[in-house]
Amino acid sequence: MNKQKIIYLHLGYWLLVIVQVLLVGLGTGVLGTQIDWKLFFTIVLPVKVLQVACSAAFFYLNYLYLIPRFLKKKNVLQYLIALSMGLLLFTPLYYYLEQYFYPAIGWKTYELDLTFSSALMITLSANFLHIFLGISLSYLMDWRTMRMQKEIAEKEQLQTELAFLKSQINPHFLFNTINDIYSLTEQQSEEAPEALLKLSELLRYMLRESNDSFVPLVRELVYLENVIELQKIGQKGHAYIDFEIDGEPGKLNIAPLILINFIENAFKHGVFTSPDSPIHIHIQLNGNTFHFNITNTINALKKDKTGGIGLANVKRRLALIYPNKHKLVVAQDAAHFTVDLKIDLS
Repeated sequence: MNKQKIIYLHLGYWLLVIVQVLLVGLGTGVLGTQIDWKLFFTIVLPVKVLQVACSAAFFYLNYLYLIPRFLKKKNVLQYLIALSMGLLLFTPLYYYLEQYFYPAIGWKTYELDLTFSSALMITLSANFLHIFLGISLSYLMDWRTMRMQKEIAEKEQLQTELAFLKSQINPHFLFNTINDIYSLTEQQSEEAPEALLKLSELLRYMLRESNDSFVPLVRELVYLENVIELQKIGQKGHAYIDFEIDGEPGKLNIAPLILINFIENAFKHGVFTSPDSPIHIHIQLNGNTFHFNITNTINALKKDKTGGIGLANVKRRLALIYPNKHKLVVAQDAAHFTVDLKIDLS
């Protein structure tokens, strides 16, 4: 809630108090006689507003000074003494108005024989709600401030953790790609310039655009396509990877680099150098639902090492970025390793 709304709420509350005081004043100041509207509007109304202004002054004295200065510092006795002194300051005004001023102008009151002690009790009872509201509002605002600070701290911690997790993306693929491009350059292969261009696009995406919390899904898909193409170049035509996309990404956004670990895991631990055992990557888009599925044949020499830190990393990122909005299933049998991921991108 911004400051402007808080000011409006305060003004609205005191306007209601003025209306309540005026209604009570009309009911007790007439006592069966006709209302002298001229007297009411020219004298009684301004004086009643002045009384409410005094109550408001007492409220903000209590809310802005007495509560922070004494009550919140556990000085309850000093708070009660200061509060009593504040009530004593406003009691003479109420006593004078009810006992002398209103009768003098012909506005009959229900307290014609008012004592000072009675005036003090009436002042206390009239301001009890304001005292209670002041204490409640003060602690409520403190709780709200603490909650906001906690949310900010949690958000900053989340961003820090996400940045750390993103920084842990396996550089193995990049190192291998650089070596592959170097080999192509030595061989004066025509694929070298194209591979270098794709690598530059890939690095630009990773170092710049991926710093955002979310990126257009179409860019993430282009990034994955570049990764796959570079892998095929590195394998010198002996990489069999089926990459299929059903549906249009439209204006959907996704967390950057959220899928690369699954693909790198398949490259690192899978066997895909034969057309009989390709890596299958299927992405299906249906409305706001993003469905990613990847299956690879397990390398028998590395079957006990499948997954590892990379998958733990992406699981943690998914939990932080898409809580209750994703479903991840990782399955493995004797020959195949499969990852199936659904994300609600709304």
